[in-house]
Amino acid sequence: MAFRLKIDEPIEKGFRRIGLEQIERARRQLSANADPASEVHEARKCTKRIRALLRLARTGLGENVFRAENAHFRSIASSMASARDDHVLLETIIKLEAEDTLHAGPALARLKHVLFARRDAASADRNGSVDRTEADAALERAQRRFRRLHIDPDSFATLEQGLVRNYRKSLERRDVAYMEGTDDAFHEWRKCVQAHWRHMALLSKAWPALFEVHIEAARELSQVLGDDHDLALLRLRLAALPPDALWAEDANAIETTIRTRQQALRRSARPMGDMIFAERPKAHGRRIAAVWHGAAARNREQAGSREAAPEKHPRVRAAAHVRS
Repeated sequence: MAFRLKIDEPIEKGFRRIGLEQIERARRQLSANADPASEVHEARKCTKRIRALLRLARTGLGENVFRAENAHFRSIASSMASARDDHVLLETIIKLEAEDTLHAGPALARLKHVLFARRDAASADRNGSVDRTEADAALERAQRRFRRLHIDPDSFATLEQGLVRNYRKSLERRDVAYMEGTDDAFHEWRKCVQAHWRHMALLSKAWPALFEVHIEAARELSQVLGDDHDLALLRLRLAALPPDALWAEDANAIETTIRTRQQALRRSARPMGDMIFAERPKAHGRRIAAVWHGAAARNREQAGSREAAPEKHPRVRAAAHVRS
């Protein structure tokens, strides 16, 4: 179930195939019970892949259909968020402890203890199985709708428009992020980068070796921006704690550590973004379209060569004359 469009497959057929595969994969994750945090995380990643797929085919779906389906899958992902948030926050603290250069380790350890205690108390009141059941029911409804989705025109031109649209938005969000410097602005850029590398993954059958380098670079940038976003969420959770949950000195030390780490992440993200998004949007779209059409032409030529090749027959050894 690779997240890839096939060169010799109609665009609409490939779109439906991939979307339905991802929905089924998410439902399987939700029905498993081995590691709830990991399973919910994987199910949410499936919804992100589907939303990237929808963005790529946005023009062909029509704006009303795109907006409705995108909202449905965003709602499904949001319904599973609470089951994953505490786990992510604790992972973020562990990363900060490993990278601590401001000697905030003791404060971070105390924060981790506070969050563990609050998580255990919340888990006692939360019925995770109900959340999973509701998410699975929503995915089942989405599955039925997805089978009826149509793309018009059913051609690569539709995908090129979606690719260019998100690429252009990535450039715009990058500029806004460094101009405003807010957590929300960097999160918006991160979402565009995530969609971009998934778009490239969807189209990578055209030239796997060429695409893989770009995909890995964009995924790395997405991870850097993801770490920045996790720190922003940790800051919000820190601010939401009751006044007596943590000493003021600890809170200040942690806030300083978060801010310092975010600054380092954002400095490293800037040149990465410049390299990944070095082309202008339309030029990027034309280049990827040319690669796709070239790969399709090559497939047709190879298929024609196979059909035109003379059929090979096994050699028949002449029977030896037997003298009577």
